[in-house]
Amino acid sequence: MKKLFLLAVSCLFFTCGSNEQVPEGLLTESQMVKLLVDIRVAEGKVTHLLLTPDSAQKVFNILERRIFEEHGIDTTAYKSSYQYYLLHPKLGGSIFTAAMDSLNIMKERVTNSK
Repeated sequence: MKKLFLLAVSCLFFTCGSNEQVPEGLLTESQMVKLLVDIRVAEGKVTHLLLTPDSAQKVFNILERRIFEEHGIDTTAYKSSYQYYLLHPKLGGSIFTAAMDSLNIMKERVTNSK
């Protein structure tokens, strides 16, 4: 799952933003950052459970559904927004950078509290 996230981020730098049509219901940059952080945290939790890949995927799917419910966002809006931001590096780059910064701050807090 971490590899998927890193692959998506790397694709960001190699895509071209030629499609200017903004999808209906595009999530804001702030919404995307919060979602990406929560999804990455969920991936980390599942990774630390040491489950088989099939079981880990099932657990992650449950956590992901809960994240979308908590944010009041459906998967279609997330996927179309994610795709849009991947194709627009100036916007997407700031989103992915902000998400990584937030995750690093969370990591520091956990490390310093131990």
